[in-house]
Amino acid sequence: MKYSVFGVCLAALLAATTACSDNPAQPSSGSSSSLTASIAAPRPVSPANAALIKNSDQPATLVVLNAYSTQGSVATQSGATYTFEVATDAAFGAKVQTKDAVAEGTGGQTVVKLDALTPARDYYWHARATSGGTTGLFGPVSKFSIGAAISIDPPVPVGPLSGATSSGWPAFTVTNSTRSGPVGALVYRFEISANASFSTLLASGTVNETPNRTSFIPPSSPAPSAQTTLFWRATAIDQSNNVSSPASTAQSFTYALPTRQALLAAQEGFVLWSGVQPPGTTGQATMGANWDVQTVTSFTGVTHVVPTQEELRVFDLIDRGMDPGAALNWMNSNGYGTTAIWVPSVQVVGFTYEYIALIYGQWQMVIRAGG
Repeated sequence: MKYSVFGVCLAALLAATTACSDNPAQPSSGSSSSLTASIAAPRPVSPANAALIKNSDQPATLVVLNAYSTQGSVATQSGATYTFEVATDAAFGAKVQTKDAVAEGTGGQTVVKLDALTPARDYYWHARATSGGTTGLFGPVSKFSIGAAISIDPPVPVGPLSGATSSGWPAFTVTNSTRSGPVGALVYRFEISANASFSTLLASGTVNETPNRTSFIPPSSPAPSAQTTLFWRATAIDQSNNVSSPASTAQSFTYALPTRQALLAAQEGFVLWSGVQPPGTTGQATMGANWDVQTVTSFTGVTHVVPTQEELRVFDLIDRGMDPGAALNWMNSNGYGTTAIWVPSVQVVGFTYEYIALIYGQWQMVIRAGG
């Protein structure tokens, strides 16, 4: 049988083409699609889901695990940028903040600081990553809440008020601050200065809040060595929430060297006036006999220390120029209750176990002692 040259060549060409198409070393038409990049969704780290963040700790910080991108079957760090969304609903229909193009962080996590959010509300957030022109899906939704706002009003000065004169250090006293929100325990910082700017402090101290009013008594030293004008103020502080009130209105007063009655009070461990300071200046009356601190037994058999705080207060007011009757009225009207009785006919102020009498121009302590 005879074959033409053209027929032989055509058969050989067809065989070669078929062999080439069966060669596994040649790329297939679909191989380019296997190189398409994908990027995983970043996962939330902090705050923990359902966390409560104190309003005082704002601005809040969001943290996610860095996303991974895949190229074929190989997963690598993405080198991505991140978008964070915050909303007041889980469907993100009411977004309140969006932080876009946040550069990927080191150490496997990316962090973004939010702007301050409205307190006393719940918030939802999620994040997604973009890398190599590919934007991934948003990761899981996480929730946090911002606590209620804390408000602390300035404390109100009680004493010494501007214009008062103290004998030695007074008890600096304020009416406790009003407050709202989840306020923790308050302390009060008192500052005493020789100038109205409080640029330098002569004395200061921080004390725990006490019911209704809070007081601070400086230590005996340092103290001015001569009469001078001083200024003081107080600030309420919630240390657990790191929130402070504005400072109280500054008060000025005249510091005078301690009188004998003030020294006797200090010897017994108290101050004469723990709240409202009395008006007037001292030096207008004289102590007579029996005012030294001593333990006595009354005519009814009660052992006690004299002079009492009540007796020293009454004398101090007389020393400031008050009539004894006016002194008792002032005490009862300013939170220093007294049961003492003024008997003007015999110039005697009677107390529970003693009395003081004006004898030859001096106020003497008369002890009504028993056996």
